[in-house]
Amino acid sequence: MAQSTFNKVLFSSAVVAGIAVVAPQDADAALGDRTLRQGMSHPDVTELQNALKEKGFFTYGTATGYFGTHTRDAVIAYQKANNLLVDGIAGPQTLSSLKGAAVSAPNNNGNKTADTQPSSKTSLLRVGSRGGSVTALQEDLRKLGFFNQSPTGYYGTVTRDAVRAFQRANNLQADGIAGPATQAALKNGGNRASENDTPSKSKPASSTGSLRLGDRNSQVTDLQNQLRSLGYFNQNATGYYGEVTRSAVREFQKNNGLSADGIAGPQTFAKLSNSPAPVNKNQTVNNNQPAQTNQNASGLVSGLISSAQSAIGVPYAWGGTSMSGFDCSGFIQYIFRQNGVSVPRTASEQWNKGTSVSSPSVGDVVFFETYKAGPSHNGIYIGDNKFIHAGSSRGVEVADMNNSYWKPRYLGAKRLH
Repeated sequence: MAQSTFNKVLFSSAVVAGIAVVAPQDADAALGDRTLRQGMSHPDVTELQNALKEKGFFTYGTATGYFGTHTRDAVIAYQKANNLLVDGIAGPQTLSSLKGAAVSAPNNNGNKTADTQPSSKTSLLRVGSRGGSVTALQEDLRKLGFFNQSPTGYYGTVTRDAVRAFQRANNLQADGIAGPATQAALKNGGNRASENDTPSKSKPASSTGSLRLGDRNSQVTDLQNQLRSLGYFNQNATGYYGEVTRSAVREFQKNNGLSADGIAGPQTFAKLSNSPAPVNKNQTVNNNQPAQTNQNASGLVSGLISSAQSAIGVPYAWGGTSMSGFDCSGFIQYIFRQNGVSVPRTASEQWNKGTSVSSPSVGDVVFFETYKAGPSHNGIYIGDNKFIHAGSSRGVEVADMNNSYWKPRYLGAKRLH
């Protein structure tokens, strides 16, 4: 998708091929990109479909410009193949990945498509990656003048900026991700850094500002990935700086001798990029319980969210309790069982068993009153007012608690773990 753009004026358009005309919805602006989701009609959707088609995920004839179930399924398949948050929504991370060195869909023989198939010995390296491959990457960048410190084996923001500088100098997609094309160019020598290309050794990645509660951007995503690799952030990166992220930053700051204010400023970013200390398993948390207990709980929550995301796209089935089909409470029971927690079968029984919480945290179960009085529908809260549930119309999907349907029907949240 050369010269791809995702920033145009939203307008109404008729959908071709016998699909009904649908009024466009307001798009969510983030990082200069338009978030695309089911129900939208827009030229950006056409470009999205063409990009997915190029990589073998969109197989519905020609691009239509309408974001329907075929497009949603293609986005979900793409997100799964590229280890992204699986929600069927083309947001900043998905769009950025599509424009970078992404994995293509298998062909009929089970192989990657020929034009984008990465080497079997080459893997994507990005913020949060660790190990010998990162050390070798840093050494290669250092030889060409892009990485001006000793290799650490940790892919932080300094390494990302060095990769971006190398990519720009070698006419590659400057996404800061060391994929097959970037690694191949490095191994083949590549262009050396000029004075303008060389990143400052002492300039911290956070020099453009601090990150704090309420922020939402790609820097937050990078921060969360770095904290996750060190054991402080135990869920998928969301790009939103909420309470979970602030708590993770505080713990990181405590362990690294920084002022524990929960704000990711220059000192915090500098430490993240220079031999940061991982979680100390012997430390204690504020409630005087061992940190390992807190880590176990975080691990369970992370497992619940991962299991729930893997079920996105499974159809709805009344009484369903398996990956062939779920109803709402059957989905809850299955996901918790996959993570070693036994819960009752029905929504009302799950409501009665759970511990009430004033506001939901990631991994809690949110309940709604729909077709009858009392709790008759539920889902797993994933943060940012979103939850994953088995809906009767579209099966397992991500929904927004604040939309006009769910908000007035919300009853409360319970903790079942």
